[in-house]
Amino acid sequence: MKFLSLMLALSVSLLLHSQGTEKTYLLKVAKLYDSEKNSFLKNQEILVKGKKIEKVGTNLTKPEGAEVINLQSCTVTPGLIDAHTHVLTIQKMTDPLETDLFVNGDMERTLRAVGICKSFLEAGFTTIRDLGNSGQFLDLNLKRAIGNGWMIGPRMVVSGPILSPEDGQFFNLASHNRFVIDKEYRVIKNVEDARQAVKDHISKGADVIKVVMGDGRITLPLEEVKMIVETAHSFGIKVTAHATYDAVIDRALEAGVDGIEHGYGIADSLLDKMARKKIYLVPTIGDYDAYIRLFADNERKITPDELNGLRSYVAAGETIVKKAIEKGVMVVNGSDMYLFNKIPQGQAAKNTLDTYFEACNNPADVLKTATKNAAIACGVDGFTGVIKENMTADIVAFEGDLEKDFKKTLYKVKFVMKEGQIYVR
Repeated sequence: MKFLSLMLALSVSLLLHSQGTEKTYLLKVAKLYDSEKNSFLKNQEILVKGKKIEKVGTNLTKPEGAEVINLQSCTVTPGLIDAHTHVLTIQKMTDPLETDLFVNGDMERTLRAVGICKSFLEAGFTTIRDLGNSGQFLDLNLKRAIGNGWMIGPRMVVSGPILSPEDGQFFNLASHNRFVIDKEYRVIKNVEDARQAVKDHISKGADVIKVVMGDGRITLPLEEVKMIVETAHSFGIKVTAHATYDAVIDRALEAGVDGIEHGYGIADSLLDKMARKKIYLVPTIGDYDAYIRLFADNERKITPDELNGLRSYVAAGETIVKKAIEKGVMVVNGSDMYLFNKIPQGQAAKNTLDTYFEACNNPADVLKTATKNAAIACGVDGFTGVIKENMTADIVAFEGDLEKDFKKTLYKVKFVMKEGQIYVR
């Protein structure tokens, strides 16, 4: 009893000490992006105490002991969010997707992901949603490691193995290599199996359910997707669908999914339906210069025909983003950055935002896709995605003026704070 009493007293003492030593910062900001008003405010101040934002405004009173941080040459935004990542997979452009699994085991993939996660945080992403291609819940291990402070990285929202038809996303595998599909995906066999798969994922700790509607010869039928959505929603979990062409996009919308990932070449009628049903779109596109760099980084020569095709592909993607915003579809930032780069993956992930900017030429609209909209899609809007009183102190500062020179300033990260802790300064 004496030992237990001593331990209790020590625990209370440590708790009181930690509460009494919360760090307080007063950030002086040249320009602040307000994601709720979707506008920029000049000469703002942000008071941060512990993990929370205590106050936002002008001429705030500096509390005793608070550290003043001068960001008066910067544009400040909520911590950026990438709603479509695959930090446990790297693919070279010359290799099929499954090559990484044959070359690297779970340990190698996890250790590699430590550096990738750090690169996202240093690029200004304080939250990422990781959507599969992560083995059997390796993403959940990373999420726990970051949450426990064992590694540095953004907050993670994770899906676990992607729910898929029989071929997953690996095509033309030799019969003796088909075991990798079950290693990387959760294959759905029937309606009841769809229900059980969702329950298994939720019991293991998945934050979101990701389904592949089907890119190969086999696609998920409507009744199975409906059961996935119904079961997930009964537990308060969202479902987002990898859907790349109109037939499967329409099926996913009919099943009641919360979001569409990719949507390459999506028809106007389907964008209208998404707007009516309030289903978000994550257009995972990059800009032309970034794709050219990717070819060079992967030592892959590009032919004249491929160059023309690339121009058309990028232009089509920009058109979809522009139309989606005009039609009232909630566009959400997601990079889908799993291709090999010679620059850090987190930095490379920003080229999606470059493309959104080319599409709409409105810095505020672009930032909204990576803050407020992405927070809603990821289910974290209750505490992040906007800089205001009582929200978590996820704050990023960019050297320069994002409103006037978006594409250059976006890559000049000067300051990153996640949950009140400074990681870049």
